[in-house]
Amino acid sequence: MNDLQSNATPSQPPAKAGGRRKFFSGLAIGGLVGSLLATGITAWSQAQPGRGCGWHGRHTALTPEQRSARAEFATDWVLSRVEASAEQRARIRTIVQNALNDLSRLREQHVQNREAFMSALTQPTVDRDALNQIRRAELQLAETGSDRLVDAIADAADVLTPEQRAKLVELAQQFRRP
Repeated sequence: MNDLQSNATPSQPPAKAGGRRKFFSGLAIGGLVGSLLATGITAWSQAQPGRGCGWHGRHTALTPEQRSARAEFATDWVLSRVEASAEQRARIRTIVQNALNDLSRLREQHVQNREAFMSALTQPTVDRDALNQIRRAELQLAETGSDRLVDAIADAADVLTPEQRAKLVELAQQFRRP
């Protein structure tokens, strides 16, 4: 009877080696697929008239003139909060517009990279080298944009007094998401 009982009770299968590695690999692949899906949906929605981030009031990509006007409005709004002088406002507007022009060129390259990435994904075979080349180009683009942005922020900060910069940081913290 003991033989029957021992045979009737299912035993635990031996633990598979590398189970944790497989779990994290699956998690990473799932994240990548999710990111690609989100990027594709975002790219598609931005290309569709009347779609996109409607709750922001943005239905199509902004023109360079619209981006310039928004940047000028935002710059004036922020500088009014730190009581910047007319000379400070003029100097910082110039800094912001120059940075915006430089970053707009980077945006154009980003759009080209995104289109190349999407095109590479629609080919009959996936060219991993091409995808990695686009990825490296995007990383370099992000680095260049980040450097340009930091330069513009530092240039604008040099125009403001320490008290104005402190007010600006306080203002930024009010709008920071938790």
